[in-house]
Amino acid sequence: MLLVLFCLAIAAVCMAKDLPSLKGRRKGRDRLFTMLFWHAGIGSTICALLRVNLPSPLLLVIMIYKPFNDLVTSWYQ
Repeated sequence: MLLVLFCLAIAAVCMAKDLPSLKGRRKGRDRLFTMLFWHAGIGSTICALLRVNLPSPLLLVIMIYKPFNDLVTSWYQ
């Protein structure tokens, strides 16, 4: 648990250092996606530290690609 708190503290410092480069009127979308990726990275790091078993992201890609592949294959046969 202490390692998770240490990881969160390091992430907070890095996010605070990254935030000034995203100030401005036209950078709202950049701010949104940067924070989204930061949170996804922090979440995956915490899952790895706590040894949570998660399915592979490749399974999601296969699940999305397979019906599309079958459709295109059926067009050319």
